[in-house]
Amino acid sequence: MTPKAIPIVDGAAGPAYDEAFEQPGKPRAHWRRYLDYLYSRGPQLPVQLERDADRLMRELGVTYNLHGGSGRRGQPWPFDPIPLILDTGNWKALEEGVIQRHRLLTLLHRDIYGKQTSVRQGLLPPELLYRCGQFLFAAHGATPEDMIPMPLYGVDLIRDRDGRHKVVSDRTSSPSGHGYVLQNRRVMNRLYAESSQFNNVPVLLPFFKSMRSRLAGLTPYAKHDAHVVLLSPGPANEIYVEHALLAHYLGLILSQGADLTVRNGRLWIKSLSGLLPVDVLLRKVDESFCDPLELRDDSRLGVVGLTQVARSGRLALANALGTAMLENLALHAYLPRLARFFLDEPLLLENPYTLWMGDPLHRQLVAEEPHRFVILPARYDPSTPMNGLSRDEALEQALLEQPHAFVARERLYPSRTPSVQRGQITSQPVQMRLYLNSDGEDTAVMPGGLARVSPQVERLTFSPRQGGLSKDIWVMHDHPIEDRGGVITATSIDPSPMVGVPSRVAESLFWLGRYMERSESAIRLFREHLMLQTQETGLGVRQRIHCRNRFLVAFTRVTGTRPGFEGEEGAYNLANPAPELRSALLDSDRAGSLAFSLRAMIQNAFSVRDRLSTDTWHVVDDIATVLDRLQQDPDKDLQNLFWETAPLLHGLTAFSGLIWENMYRDLGWRFLDMGRRMERGLFLTHLLETTLGSDADDSLEIAVLERLLAINDSLAAFRMRYRTQLGVPQVLEKLLQDETDPRSLVFQLELMEKHARAVATGADESFYRTHLGRVVFEALATVRLATPELLSKPEKAGGSRTHLVALLKLMKKFLPLFSESASNSYFRHAEATHLLFKTGSE
Repeated sequence: MTPKAIPIVDGAAGPAYDEAFEQPGKPRAHWRRYLDYLYSRGPQLPVQLERDADRLMRELGVTYNLHGGSGRRGQPWPFDPIPLILDTGNWKALEEGVIQRHRLLTLLHRDIYGKQTSVRQGLLPPELLYRCGQFLFAAHGATPEDMIPMPLYGVDLIRDRDGRHKVVSDRTSSPSGHGYVLQNRRVMNRLYAESSQFNNVPVLLPFFKSMRSRLAGLTPYAKHDAHVVLLSPGPANEIYVEHALLAHYLGLILSQGADLTVRNGRLWIKSLSGLLPVDVLLRKVDESFCDPLELRDDSRLGVVGLTQVARSGRLALANALGTAMLENLALHAYLPRLARFFLDEPLLLENPYTLWMGDPLHRQLVAEEPHRFVILPARYDPSTPMNGLSRDEALEQALLEQPHAFVARERLYPSRTPSVQRGQITSQPVQMRLYLNSDGEDTAVMPGGLARVSPQVERLTFSPRQGGLSKDIWVMHDHPIEDRGGVITATSIDPSPMVGVPSRVAESLFWLGRYMERSESAIRLFREHLMLQTQETGLGVRQRIHCRNRFLVAFTRVTGTRPGFEGEEGAYNLANPAPELRSALLDSDRAGSLAFSLRAMIQNAFSVRDRLSTDTWHVVDDIATVLDRLQQDPDKDLQNLFWETAPLLHGLTAFSGLIWENMYRDLGWRFLDMGRRMERGLFLTHLLETTLGSDADDSLEIAVLERLLAINDSLAAFRMRYRTQLGVPQVLEKLLQDETDPRSLVFQLELMEKHARAVATGADESFYRTHLGRVVFEALATVRLATPELLSKPEKAGGSRTHLVALLKLMKKFLPLFSESASNSYFRHAEATHLLFKTGSE
């Protein structure tokens, strides 16, 4: 068989350039080996590749945030397993063009925010700068001469009908996609692990190593341990997952605006160790939101005073403020002559023919050939169709009123490339993004990049909201690459020397632990309720009803879903518990419900995504999938819920095990475990109060004690240790004071003390002088000194066990006090910013 037989639907590119074929049935030389490989594996290979790629992306947890919510799982990252292949000759020209374009735009940035020679000499209309809305007046002089304004650069290109690459947009402010490129390549490594031709494709690791070292090298201070921080808008951002991936891979501290503060003319990150200086800030926040003092005063994403710190030269920004202006499409009309002026060179990578509608001469040229051009906003918008806005009455009116806000660009016919679509290989329009990093002297272009395909040219954009698929880019050499440079893994880059844990991260981990344990407790109590409906426990009917009622009250107190099974309404719900249980399990809008706690757990896990391993995140994603399935039928039978909550319990157990075994034992891990231990202590406190707070006759009490031990996974251990009939003193000793039982109260308090001492600053003896130290010391002493025999005695037969109730009330006071004290000591470094007065922008 020959490549002519390879089944490619819509293989003819029509007026567009075909990336893979010179003509139908005749592959281009650099594509031939790959197409031969596809055909040799049989007609099922496209289906298998598509299925395996989707599975791998899900396993890696690669998503994007479609709806902008921080508490939901993202959508799976859409990926096309067929690469876009470039030959080395073509790549060399692209590489030179990208480097030249970066040099030009760097010089232009220095000029427009400096002497403005380009404006003074008539190379740029002043109206283009001052009326576009992207020129940042506060950025004038904000990048000292010895700072690099644009260490990172991205450029979006298409190939036109003549086979020439054209730049459709420059990504100069905060080029995105690096993290997705990494994950795309990791998936391709696995999909084509057995293909020898993959050895002819350069690896990406050297580029990311140079990116990490050059970011660290931007520090304005002469030192080897530069503190590099990535500033993200946070979990609500569309591509927050990419920020987490990149920070994790490069060993950077992932932060949000609230984590940072300006003190004494420097930028600091608020960590558990106090304030730590930041030398380099990798900015993923739009520049206008970076500083509510000098830029947008309604921003909650930036840091007050950041602009002044950058202006003083005490902080390196990647990229500098003001670089968004360079993304304005109106500049494309003037870049050829700017290249002659600044570089004395022709532009190697040209733009499509572009005219600025703010120039009367340009408007006249468009009027003479209206069908040649499409209209686009001058301000880059990834959601804008590639071939322009709809020419309706509203657009015509806008062109009359604000012509400077638009450009006219020749209609584009992007090249087409093979793509897997629903198991078939089709030919789709393609756009690609290339990346560069630079320290001002040396420059590296990534030997690959991010490509995007879509059946419709209008939806060909790098915003995942517009649909389409991403692709890996291969630069295919004629021979194997000798130096593979290592394999891309999550730990390929040396970690940052900065060891501080941001306070926000510690708080999210603390609540992640709390919600994880709270969810597990709710599931255990629910499943115990259903166990008591059956003969499986070996208890009589009266015993089962007594245990059921007490455990249902405990369920309400543990979850906080009052009135639940307490009070007058509780008496009605005890007689008919199913509706209340369904609501307290599945209603995510009800504070304290299982669904509410699981959603909160997932949200907190998402906000610290960079600190969780791939396997751990995979478990979190599985938990979210099970929860989504459960909530599809809110009227589900309780017995079905019993079986369907089992995967949740297993998932939470797996999550707990992965955290215990695989998570780095830094201060963040200690806060996570502190949250778990505190919540487990509260669970046990509520459980003991509702089940043993008052006396009952022997047959009922024996049943309660047995089920109490069972729900805490302590029944077998109790029988091995005591070898006696169940008794309240022995059970209380086991659940309160057994230091070897991982579910006992003293076990939780001892670990809380250990973690609290580890995160406290200063000598051990000073810890007990702090409020947090006094709280945990008093709680431990109270439990250790308690006498089980005294605790078990009721005032009278059938009456309250006053000593036990008093102890448990103290624990219900101490444990929340511990949480409040930890929050005051470590999570709250400063008050939130607020406006002193309202401005006209509001």
